[in-house]
Amino acid sequence: CTQIELVGDRVRAHFDSDLIPAPGQFLLARLIPAFDPYLRRPLFPTQIAHSGFAVVLSPTDPALKALVPGAKIDLIGPVGAATPDFPSRTRVLLVADSDPSALLPFAARVVAQGGTATLLLSTHYPLDALDPEIELRIGDLPTLAAEFAPSADLVFICAGRALHRPIHRRLTEARSFVSREYARALVTCPMPCGTGACGACAVKTIHGWKMACVDGPFFSLTELDT
Repeated sequence: CTQIELVGDRVRAHFDSDLIPAPGQFLLARLIPAFDPYLRRPLFPTQIAHSGFAVVLSPTDPALKALVPGAKIDLIGPVGAATPDFPSRTRVLLVADSDPSALLPFAARVVAQGGTATLLLSTHYPLDALDPEIELRIGDLPTLAAEFAPSADLVFICAGRALHRPIHRRLTEARSFVSREYARALVTCPMPCGTGACGACAVKTIHGWKMACVDGPFFSLTELDT
């Protein structure tokens, strides 16, 4: 851990690491000394660089007790299925009900490739934690998703499962065709092992049960059995 900084009402922690996740992936961190291999928690990067990454945490997150500059954190990963590279000038739509942290690497990638990113939120979020090139809209997520769907090439969602079906319905109403790859949703669940061995992260899809830490954690919205 190289730096801790305040961003609005949240805390950003920076790490130097040889383990560099791609957008859509995460790392498993052991933040307390223990021999139990399952006492790890997922860290989703908000910023990714060649020499490390950063994560944004709430000020009450217990992890902050262990994250001080100079502290060494036990990590394994990257974990999860990386998202394929985007074509240049991709227009990406990000949808989050409260915390968009896990979606921000997608925005960084498309902006670097000459594309655009629009973030839809249902509540306010610190502007200091966002790239100024990201367009931000706040309101009812299914309604906003329908408004922006016609101009979006890809959609990434970080919201409660109760919102998956309403958002999917509004996306399909707004577009004549929604492909399997068009919209992906992050499924949040315990992911202690990172290999699919413990079964704690099983996700029901139309093709059967999948493991979020191996097959996800972002799943096609059309395939989730919600």
